[in-house]
Amino acid sequence: MARIAFVLCALALAFSLGVSRPVLAHAVLLGSTPKANEMLQTSPKELILNFNEGVGPIFFKVLDKTGKEVGAPGEIKIDGNNLILPLSAELANGTYVLTYRVISADTHPVGATFGFSVGEPMADLSQMSQSTEPASTPWTWAVAANRWVLYAGMLLAAGSALFTLLVTTPATVTAATFTLGKNAAIISAIAYVLAVGFGGAEMVLGGAAALFSGDTWARGLQSTLTPSAVIGIPAMLVLIYGYTASVEKPKNGALTVGAVAAVGSFLVTGHAATAPPVWLMATLVAVHLFCTAFWFGALYPLYKTTQAADAAAAGAVMNKFSVWAVYSVALIIASGLVISWVQVQSPANILSTVYGNGLFRKVVLVAVILALAGYNKLVLTPALEKGDATGLARIRRTIRVEFALYVLILGAAMTLTLTIPPRALGDQAAAGAAMQMDGFKTTVQADGYSVDVEVTPAKAGENMIMATVKGKDGQVLTLADLEINANLAAAGIADVMVKGQNVGNGMWHAVFKEMIIPGDWTLRVDAFVTDFDKVSFELTVSIK
Repeated sequence: MARIAFVLCALALAFSLGVSRPVLAHAVLLGSTPKANEMLQTSPKELILNFNEGVGPIFFKVLDKTGKEVGAPGEIKIDGNNLILPLSAELANGTYVLTYRVISADTHPVGATFGFSVGEPMADLSQMSQSTEPASTPWTWAVAANRWVLYAGMLLAAGSALFTLLVTTPATVTAATFTLGKNAAIISAIAYVLAVGFGGAEMVLGGAAALFSGDTWARGLQSTLTPSAVIGIPAMLVLIYGYTASVEKPKNGALTVGAVAAVGSFLVTGHAATAPPVWLMATLVAVHLFCTAFWFGALYPLYKTTQAADAAAAGAVMNKFSVWAVYSVALIIASGLVISWVQVQSPANILSTVYGNGLFRKVVLVAVILALAGYNKLVLTPALEKGDATGLARIRRTIRVEFALYVLILGAAMTLTLTIPPRALGDQAAAGAAMQMDGFKTTVQADGYSVDVEVTPAKAGENMIMATVKGKDGQVLTLADLEINANLAAAGIADVMVKGQNVGNGMWHAVFKEMIIPGDWTLRVDAFVTDFDKVSFELTVSIK
């Protein structure tokens, strides 16, 4: 058993590492140029999105307030984890919307929309005709249904092979198992193909006819659905070939290779198998799938055995299966705990997140099926071995219940693949916090007046300062002029003065190119309420 398990895991891991790469499994936007709600002084030559992993672009656009695409964009460029959209036409002063949709390594479409402005403060976008992208499309349901079929079909096709290789059953039962395995392999091969098409249709937000579009299939082929299908379809063909053999001379080599490749096809995509470190998570997922497939694939031949054999013979088969099942259950639980912990990361996330709720439902169902399995092993199997014929009907009933529970478990597992795990949500939160920290904001008061100051990016090099002065009544003032003086005593830099530029709505803009040395810079903002009346504000900004 140890040799078989080692070979199967090694082969499956080789499949996964041969076609996958270290990725974080769910794309998170780490930064952008321009940033959300940023005001640029001049029209950008290009727009840049930076992600935590490589992504495939579906669309990347800049729109005006009417929702019309502008900027005469060129072809989207990919530079590592960056997407770059070159613009060949200048953007006139005004407010714009950056919108994108990409496909991440786990095949999740990810998108967002945010505003920025050029040459003037941002306008209110709440009434903009361009709506945000839908959370799902009609194809989302097709993806989910096909994924369930693929899960069930692959596990039955591979599991029937594993059961045949490890447990001997009467010839009629083996023949019936071969028929089930072959049919499951045929259905799975079709599902692999549809996964690419349905996935592509979901990515492009396609309508009912999207499946007949070349762009739909091109998008699907650019995702990790393709390597999964490239491995999975041949695996199903090998299994079909293996199941065409006679019961007396089974093609064990084909059944072994087909089962290993089938599991390997699930190790190149999805949250679990592609989470870092890939070598460990892919191995754990492989173990989890092998053991699950063996158990799931065993239900039908065990049921048929209770119909084709007497109580004692059926008990012997059940006992042989239960020996393997004990090891399988132990490995399923151990691997499942590690996989779940990596994705959930905290017990609190089990009940507080959608992913955690789905995982909890799956765990409850697994607990029930384990209880039934224990009842079969400890009560019904010994009764059969003693020749108790009444045990045949009872164990058939429990197997039917187990099969129904497995169907529900597969449904729960499928929903997890369509839900963002807390691990990825944590990446998003960290990225959002980092983006929010990229700059400095404060409000300073003097003589009853106040000034709101924002320094971006508050890092060594060129920095942009935005200042808005408010009167004693809290209303924004229309100033005659504004000047900003910068000093860095530690470096002997003093009285670097820049005149502000009025950009409207009481906002003043200034650019400091002299902040090239990190440290605590002292700024003095001189606000001229009139030509002869000045209010000065002082503040310290930490430039990193």
